[in-house]
Amino acid sequence: MITSPAFYLLLLLLAAYLLRRKQRTRNTLLVTAVVFALFFTSRPIYNLVSTMWLKGCTSEIKSGKVYHYGIVLGGFGSWDEERTRPEFGPCVDRLLEGVQLYRKGSIQKLVIAGDASNRIYDNPEKQNGNPQAMRAYIQRFGVSPADLILENKALTTRENARYLLALIGDSLKKERPLVITSAEHLRRALMTFEQEGIPVDGYATDCIVKNTNKSDLMPSLSVMTDWQHLLHEFIGYLYYSI
Repeated sequence: MITSPAFYLLLLLLAAYLLRRKQRTRNTLLVTAVVFALFFTSRPIYNLVSTMWLKGCTSEIKSGKVYHYGIVLGGFGSWDEERTRPEFGPCVDRLLEGVQLYRKGSIQKLVIAGDASNRIYDNPEKQNGNPQAMRAYIQRFGVSPADLILENKALTTRENARYLLALIGDSLKKERPLVITSAEHLRRALMTFEQEGIPVDGYATDCIVKNTNKSDLMPSLSVMTDWQHLLHEFIGYLYYSI
């Protein structure tokens, strides 16, 4: 499902144009478009909703607690074939926090789940990841080869859970792993793993909720991008719930 507010704003404007001869309908669509645009370009409104969505997400581990598996969910990077190196996106904190937790001894096995940097596609026309090179890259951070597990098939959060269970086995259910992912994604990820019969704890990264200042009172198109990500998680959560 398309979750971009800009897409639906364009639909409203297009409908208003196509129905321009029906004055009442056109005016209703234009007013709706204006209200829609003001809502989805408002930083204060987005910050309020985002704060409510992230409520309960934590980046803390109980003192002395050690997890056998720390699962870093994919979505943080891709593999650059031309330069033979990984390229990272805004969610790279997932990987960095996972490595740091491993280095601190909070997790014993670092599990990297279904990311484009290490994914192998069945369709050869798609760009392939590079599991072996990505494995070598992560090991540069001090992760022992014996403690690094890569899952390279999943395309969705649900597939992450299923493929990891097939890869690791029932010990994944018994050990109660730590799922490491972006704060916006954490609620849906935890529910998905639980639905697949894998009890998990969560560790949130990218816990960014911007403070509202005077300049944020003006509408901003950049807020629509933030809404797109949040709506993707919200709709995905409802879909998985159903």
